[in-house]
Amino acid sequence: MSEGTSASQRYREITGRVDQAVQRTRERDKERARQLEIEVERNGERLARAADRERLVRMSVETQWETAVEALWDERWLTIKPLPKPAESVPAADQNHFDGEVERTRQALEEVLAKRTLLRPRRRD
Repeated sequence: MSEGTSASQRYREITGRVDQAVQRTRERDKERARQLEIEVERNGERLARAADRERLVRMSVETQWETAVEALWDERWLTIKPLPKPAESVPAADQNHFDGEVERTRQALEEVLAKRTLLRPRRRD
């Protein structure tokens, strides 16, 4: 305690500084809460877009699978199994990469089937 300053004055100084520190902390907390609300909203939007994309991808893959099964229906030697469940873990890659893989696989199947049709004699009904 400095000379000439009473204990009550010193107490008021200390409590005043504490009050200022509390006010600054509250303002920082309010600003951080606003930032977090914006981030939560953005993440919610991203999650909704990802869920929409997932539904579209699942529908597309199911359609591709059904098309492949129909294309291979006459291949009696081939055992066609149900559509496999999605893999639980996959290497990190952009969704466009996986979409491209599905498309490349579909094209490869079409090419193989086209070649086999050219080589196979036609059935006489």
